[in-house]
Formats: sequence, structure tokens, C-alpha cells
Amino acid sequence: MEVSPNKAPQRFTAVEACIDALLQKVGKKIVLGLPLGLGKANHFANALYARAAADPSISLTIFTALTLERPRGDSDITRRFVQPLLDRLYSHYQDLGYVAARRKGELPNNVEVIEFFMEPGALLGNHYAQQHYVSTNYTEVPAELLRSGINVIAQMASPSPMGDKYSLSCNPDLTLPLLKMASERKEKSFFLLGEVNPQLPYMPGSSELAETEFDFLLEGQSFDTPLFPAPAMPVSFTEYAIAFHIASLIADGGTLQVGIGALGDAVCHVLRLRHTENTLFSRLLGELIGTELPPYRKSLPLQIAPFQRGLYGASEMVPHGFLHLRRAGVLIREVYGDEALQELLDSDVITHTVNEETLLALQKCGRIHCPLTTEDTEFLQRFGIVDPSYSWRGHKLLTPDGEEEECDLHSEHGRRRLIGDCLNNKLKGGTWLHGSFYLGPEVMYRELRDLAPIERAGIDMTSIAFTNDLQDQQLLKRAQRKHARFVNSAMMVTLGGAVISDALMDNQVVSGVGGQYNFVAQAFALPGARSIIALPSTRVRDGVCESNIVWEYPHTTIPRHLRDIVVTEYGAVDLRGKTDRDVMISMLSICDARFQAVLLEQAKYAGKIEKGFAIPAEFNRNTPEHIAEIFSDEKSLAMLPYYPLGTDFTDEEGLLAVALQQLRAADRSWWRMLMTVIKGRRVWRDKSDEFAFIHRCLERMGCDHSDTYEHRLEAYVIAAALHDYIETRRPLSG
Repeated sequence: MEVSPNKAPQRFTAVEACIDALLQKVGKKIVLGLPLGLGKANHFANALYARAAADPSISLTIFTALTLERPRGDSDITRRFVQPLLDRLYSHYQDLGYVAARRKGELPNNVEVIEFFMEPGALLGNHYAQQHYVSTNYTEVPAELLRSGINVIAQMASPSPMGDKYSLSCNPDLTLPLLKMASERKEKSFFLLGEVNPQLPYMPGSSELAETEFDFLLEGQSFDTPLFPAPAMPVSFTEYAIAFHIASLIADGGTLQVGIGALGDAVCHVLRLRHTENTLFSRLLGELIGTELPPYRKSLPLQIAPFQRGLYGASEMVPHGFLHLRRAGVLIREVYGDEALQELLDSDVITHTVNEETLLALQKCGRIHCPLTTEDTEFLQRFGIVDPSYSWRGHKLLTPDGEEEECDLHSEHGRRRLIGDCLNNKLKGGTWLHGSFYLGPEVMYRELRDLAPIERAGIDMTSIAFTNDLQDQQLLKRAQRKHARFVNSAMMVTLGGAVISDALMDNQVVSGVGGQYNFVAQAFALPGARSIIALPSTRVRDGVCESNIVWEYPHTTIPRHLRDIVVTEYGAVDLRGKTDRDVMISMLSICDARFQAVLLEQAKYAGKIEKGFAIPAEFNRNTPEHIAEIFSDEKSLAMLPYYPLGTDFTDEEGLLAVALQQLRAADRSWWRMLMTVIKGRRVWRDKSDEFAFIHRCLERMGCDHSDTYEHRLEAYVIAAALHDYIETRRPLSG
């Protein structure tokens, strides 16, 4: 197959015509790459899938990750919650055609779907998906795609206002590395198709491509559709407690990476509290930690002051919380695309304001010469240090009047003439956020679309090779990523510090490795950087509480020789460089008190902890009741809402989501369920104004009347759960 680069793309308004043209170029063996998450070209992919399903002579292999599906209820209760959401939030979203067939195990024999990261928990038990999962680090995916013979990439793109460029916007993550590899090999072995959607926020910078980079463009009203929303989930006290400990590990003037989900929302909100409500933040953190810093936390200095320098975001995943941190004045540290300039800024030799000292410092460190070269002039003008009206001519500058003038850096007059109107201006080209993909609620997409140009220019959506790896531009990344904190979630951690994040004991894949290993590796490679693995200390499965800190597990995502910082709701511990004995005692200190004794006995039996060791008294307060008590006062409750970043849910849906989440985690012993039903029956029958909001929620679920015994019991259970969480007095949104 021959792909001709740098030609005007073929444009289509009809998908079928585009597929006809593609098949003429590629033939009937198609290896299609779709970006993970939001950026898939769904209309094109569905039409191509339908064509292959109807024509067995076509061979279609799809490589992708994080296939987004409209919500589905896994029970009668959740289905009644979900159905109105489908009508309100997802009515225009087109599910990928292979989704339903894969769920039923009915994909055509000539179609294969392979993923390297799954929607968490969505494909457990699906034999086809589990058999066609590839376990690989995010950064290795582009090379894997090329080895697999990819010949088509299809993704959503946003048109520029001028119409001459297109932005990969939410997903430059894998496409940019593939284009770079093709350029380096001087052979582009794949066709790039853009499905143009004006509702996708236009992001400038690295994600911008000239139209000539595309081979096919699908344009028109058919593709102008709303983006897939991922509504925020309610944040529990457990997640808030974890977030307080994490927020106390983030150094001012540092770098932040964090993921999506309720924990990510909690971390961003608590960082905001640290900056804007510092008295409350400090008090609650103090109560969580205790009167004296625990011995296994002492090597981790408490970072509790409001932010002065601020943080810079360098995260494969851009969560909604980053926009909130920007508005709150936290995500304000800007980095620049030159290591010498960055080092001068970080060491306070120069400031972000252009003046004569800027030129002198750059000349002293050897970044520019005297007299200036053409490269020096281009560099200085790119960052707004030298007046753009000047042109370099043989060690002289051409003034706007066309006269040549000597501009010696050693001369005050020469420096001032060089700087010109740039004097006292802010340096150009600052970036406060590097990201590789984003996904979030509808309000996040609206906020991105509405960003002022100067704010938008500070976000650079770029390749996964940049955010997740240090190999390319290593000196620049080392200069930018000062005091980096890489925050990632886990399902379990062994007492020895190994991390389990992607799969269950029987090798059923929950999600995938993604970029977690990449960030852990960065934490060990960057001076002053740390990896933070966060997890609740317990989980509820089938109504039974189990520990997420375990003695052993048959496989790991992050091996124990890369153990670093681990955080649960009960504290943060530093495991890096510690002996096995101290690691295990550290992990016991952040384990739920109900499971400490069994784990300690296993460690003693294995000879990893001495027989005479006893659980210290301070470990005994590691209980959910202790956490709830800390957050129980009116001021704390007001500042710790269920949805700290807002939500796409209505008020009724927001509270129902809280209630249903807690029902899934509830104790299901018969006597507890009986008490719940009795309480719920009383609430369901009470039509007074006191319970008016609860009855609106029940009506939203279709529980205001019940025609069967089972339906009535469900109504009672939901009513009891709603009543319990109204009594907590926590607001829904901040």
C-alpha cells in the first residue's frame, strides 16, 4: 500500500462514499486504529463495521482502548435510574456498532476487536473481550500498532475557525507518535481519517495538524454531535480522607499528575481547599493524622501552606478538576519549551517578566551568544524577549525603518533596543498543562470551548510519549517536572508493597496497565519526584467487607521493588528504600483495624516481622467511624459536598446516585436488611413536607407506586437509603 503524504485530503459528507474511496486505496484487509476514550470516529467506525458485517470478504481488525458505552443497568433498580439519563444525556450519542455484538459474543468471523485498556469493570466475564485484551504500557502502543500492520487511523477532529487546520484535541495521545514514527521512517504506512465535529473543543499547540496531514475528512451536519459525557460520581468520606493525605504531599512549585474518577475529583477539591480554605484544611488534616506525626510518615514532610508558586500539570489524563484548580489559582506554574530558560526561572535567576536581566542571564549561561546568531534571534522572539519587528542581518538588526543597527548585549542601549516593546511584558509560550487525552462531564467540554484564547494557549494537548516518558527531550522534561507527584489508584496493595491495579486473581482484566507503570518509572528517574498509589483500605463484595491490603496476590501491576508512597484513608506511608519488615509495619499502620491482626500473624509466620511485635495503640483508630466523626461538624460537611466539581445530574439524580452507591456497599445480613426495610416503609408511607424531596426522588425512580411485592421492597430500601444520606446534612454540590 502506498500512502502519498502532503496532498489535499479527500473530503466527504457521506460516510459510505468515504468507505468506498478507502477500500479502493487499502483493499479489503483493514487494520483500524481508534483512539481511546472520547476521540473515536464513531460514525465512520460504525459504517465500516456494518460494511464488514455484510461482506465476509472484508477483513476488519480494530485496535482501540476505553470503548465508551451508554450506561446500562445491571439490576432493575439501576436500570430505572439509568433510563431517563439515556434520554437526557445520551440521546444523540451513537454507541459503537461492535459493542452490542461483542457483549453477546456475536461478532462476525471477519471482525476482530482488540483493546489495551477497558472501561473499568465493564467487561468482566465477557469471554471475547478478555481473550482479546493486550497488556501493554501506554507508551508502547504506537509501536505495537505499527507491528500489527495498522493501515487506517480514524478519529474525531475539531476544525479551526480559519478552516485551514484541525485539532486532534481530546486525543493526540497515540496519533502524534504514529505520525512522528512515519516521518522518521520516511514511510507513512497508514491513512489518517478525520471525522470533523465542531462541538469538540479546539485545542491549539501540539494537537494542531495541517489539513494536508489527513488523507480523508468527513465533514457536515451529520458529524456535528454532542460529545460523550462521563458524569461525576459522588465522593465518599473515604475518598476525601485519602485526598487530604495526598494533598499534604504535593509540594508548592511542583508538578501534578492525577487520574479521572471520584478520587481525582476529591484530590483536586482538597488541593483547592488547601489554597483557599487553609484553616479548615489544616484542622481536618491534623485530626486525620493525629497529634503527632506517625513514625512511618516522618520522612514525608507535611505540605500544608497555600500555594505561592503554584503547580504545573503534566498528566496523560486531563481531569475536570484541573480546570477548577486553574480558576482557584493553584495550577498556575507555567513551563517553557527550553531547558535553559526553564532552569533560570526555577532557580529565580530571572522572572516571567522580560527585562535586561533576562538577556544577560541567558547570555551568561551560554544559551545565547554575543553578538546574536539567527538561531538566538528566533529563540528570543519566540518567547517574546526580543522585539518581533527586528530582523537579523549579519550580526546586526534591521530596524522597522530599514536601518541596520549594532545591538551589543554588553551595551545597555543595545539590550534596550533589542527588547523594544517587549520590556516588562510576560514571557510568551508558557504552558500550565500538558495532557494527552481528556474525558469528563458535559460541563467540562463547555468550559473548554469557552476558554479565553490566552487560557487555552496555556494548555498543550500532546503525545503520550511526551507526558508519560522521559526518553525524548529528557533535559527539558527534567527541567519542567520539578517536585513531581504522580497520583494513581490501585485495587489492592500487598503487605510487601506490590501494587495490583489491572486484573483480578483469575486474570480477569478490570481495566488495564495504562500509564501507571510509566508514571512510577518517572518517579524513580526524576530527582525529587514521588509515585503516590492511592486506594481505600477496604471494599465491600457481595455485602462482605474485605481488606484491600492483602498478604499476597498471584500477579502484580507494579512490582514491590518499585514501591514508593502508598495512601489510604488512614494515612500516607513512605516505602521507598525501606526494609521488608518496616514496609510491612508501615502498611499495617494504614490498614483497617479489623484486618490488622490477621495480616500481622501472616507476616510473623513468614518471619518478616518479629514474634514480639504488637499492633501499636494508634493503629486501633483506623475505622470508618473515626473518619466519619472527623468530618461530622457543620463547617466540614459544608465544604465536603458529594459533587465538589458539580455534576450533570439533577438534584434528584445526584442524591439517588449517592443512595444507590451506598446500597451496593451495604451490609446485607438479614437483620440489617430487615431494619432497612422497616425504616424505608415508614419513610415511603410518610407524605409530609419533611419527606417531599425523598418522594420526588422516588417518583424519578418510578417508586412512588408499586405493583409487585419485589418492587415494593426495592422502594422501601431506596427510601431508607435516601433518608440516611439526607440526614448527613452534606450538600450535593459545592
